[in-house]
Amino acid sequence: MQNLDKQVSQRLTRLYLAALTVVALLSLFGQLLIQRSLNESSDDAHVVNLAGRQRMLSQRLCKMAIILTNQKQFAEEATFYQQDFVEVLKLWVKCHFGLKNGKLVLDKTYIVKNSAKIQQIFNEIEPAFEIISANASIIGQEKQQNDGRMLLKNMLVNERQFLKLMDKIVSQYDTEAQDRVSNVKRIELILFGLTIFILILEALLIFTPLVRYVKEIILRITESEAELQSKNQQLNETNEQLVSTQKDLLKTTEEKYALLRQEDNVRSTSLIEGQEEERKRLARELHDGIGQMLTGLKLDSEQLKSLPFINEKQRKSFEEHQKLIDETIEATRTVSFNLMPSVLTDFGLASAIRLLTERTAKGVNIQAIFNDFTDNINIPNKIENNLYRITQEALNNIVKHAKAQKVSINLANDKNRFITLSIIDDGKGFDLKKPRKNKINGNGLGNLQTRVRLLNGTIKIDSEMNKGTSIFVKIPLAIDDLRTNRRNE
Repeated sequence: MQNLDKQVSQRLTRLYLAALTVVALLSLFGQLLIQRSLNESSDDAHVVNLAGRQRMLSQRLCKMAIILTNQKQFAEEATFYQQDFVEVLKLWVKCHFGLKNGKLVLDKTYIVKNSAKIQQIFNEIEPAFEIISANASIIGQEKQQNDGRMLLKNMLVNERQFLKLMDKIVSQYDTEAQDRVSNVKRIELILFGLTIFILILEALLIFTPLVRYVKEIILRITESEAELQSKNQQLNETNEQLVSTQKDLLKTTEEKYALLRQEDNVRSTSLIEGQEEERKRLARELHDGIGQMLTGLKLDSEQLKSLPFINEKQRKSFEEHQKLIDETIEATRTVSFNLMPSVLTDFGLASAIRLLTERTAKGVNIQAIFNDFTDNINIPNKIENNLYRITQEALNNIVKHAKAQKVSINLANDKNRFITLSIIDDGKGFDLKKPRKNKINGNGLGNLQTRVRLLNGTIKIDSEMNKGTSIFVKIPLAIDDLRTNRRNE
């Protein structure tokens, strides 16, 4: 039987290796050929775009040249466009020579493939380009000459010829790029056809004979069934020993799982505490650093109100500047509050949740109600931080996903042993039985459950489609209660 297994294994291995090697080599050759073609044409789209931009730049040069040669009529515009004219001219000339010579260096280097036809058009466009660039260079000088209008006329006369030939160049670039893409498609279709042909040959020459061979092997295995029956008794005895071993292994696995869960709790606790510390640090830096600098900037800007404005445009710009500073200060305060509200450490959990509820209701069209029934009990900082984050996460989910009109948040304590938090909305809800594909019933609820689990508390989530969602959290306040709660679970 062992010789038979070895014989079958060797034959199957040889056949499969032969089949897979042929397909792999063909696929590898096809990929290398296609990648080479794609790499050669990777810059085609950029080249077509840059060639088309040359038309726009030439028209822009002529427009600015009209303004610069008529400075009496366009005095303010001429001063504004003087520097732009020189920069646009340099870019236009650089792109022209780059396209013509086959290598264009801008933010990166583009390799330009110029066929004989494109090179011929470049030769035809060269006189018009030289006249435009020469006259534009003179116009771009700071001191205008008396013949500025003649220079402008020379540019405008040659611009039409330049645009006409540049259209031909762009069209030819696009045509040649499409031809290269078509060649790649043809190559890909040919390789696909070859792959299908090879698979058909493999089916006829390898797998069909292999099926017949397997049938023969199955027949031989059937004949050896009597021998297998005699060994069943031995297998039953072995199975009994295996069951006993599995029980021991299961017990060991459960102990290991409990240890891993404990370690995971420690890691999760450290991670959450680290996140809270980092939130505090970032909130403090935003408030004490950027917030103070923005406030100083606002005060400095306020002093400018006493200065006279040149025109109404300048006054409006100043008012927009003031408004932008106010919006930035408010955004900084909002980010700092979301990271770590100072009211949580200064006035406690109830005040922090109340302020969070009011801010959420103010920012969106939701009626949010918060009720505090804690009787001003002393809540540990760790529990306060996690209950605040649970409320914050739940409100974010309600705003983003639930489309609720009303939210009710209740915070209470049970004989100073447990603190309970309930968050109820009338939103669209979700089906808890369906696979979790989005944040509202995926990572968002997972974060809530993790925080509650690390506090040895319990969380219950009830939701129905179009009937809203309810979240109930119960956290023990003392160590003895933590143990009692864990035993009750």
